[in-house]
Amino acid sequence: MTDAVPDDVSGESYDDPADGTLLTLDELTDRVGTSVRNVRFYTSRGLVPPPIRRGRSGYYSADHVARLELVRELQGHGFTLAAIEKYVERIPADATPSDIALHLSLLAPVTGERHVDVAEGLASLGVSPEAAAAVAEVYADHGRQVAAELSEIVRTLVWPPFREAGGTAEQLREMVHRLKPLTVAGLVAAYEQAMDDSAAAYDGRRPH
Repeated sequence: MTDAVPDDVSGESYDDPADGTLLTLDELTDRVGTSVRNVRFYTSRGLVPPPIRRGRSGYYSADHVARLELVRELQGHGFTLAAIEKYVERIPADATPSDIALHLSLLAPVTGERHVDVAEGLASLGVSPEAAAAVAEVYADHGRQVAAELSEIVRTLVWPPFREAGGTAEQLREMVHRLKPLTVAGLVAAYEQAMDDSAAAYDGRRPH
């Protein structure tokens, strides 16, 4: 397998990073755990930068690794390709690998670490498969939206002052992880309040 990347896929090259080891395409796929085909597809969609060109060969930096890992993580959480593209568009082109790595941690507080089969749980309560699937999709859609919006808040409002105060990306990830119970509790409280408001509005519309 050659490390060369076709011109119609790679586009213009990026400058070498100030330091760090460059990877060949094979080394990149081994590092991230994906295929050559996927790397080229993500590049063609603008989800990761084009490779650094050296003659006919393409090389990859820590920035490529970080962005590929983020894309794979978003896929693992059920993000559609369109949703991933919108998410990646909000990340500045000059973001460092550490900045990008923050997003990996910011997904965890909302999406959680354990798999919960909502549809199966509702079906066990006698809910029809169609209704159970619809409810599961609502949870998934809103979970992705909350994850994206909270990630943006942390990236723009929490991370800059935290970094200026001397905090590292690893320390911020640890802080976000510890805030997970609060995040879940806040979502549950908001959901319960919305359900109460909806029930009260329904009662007010019913004929007496």
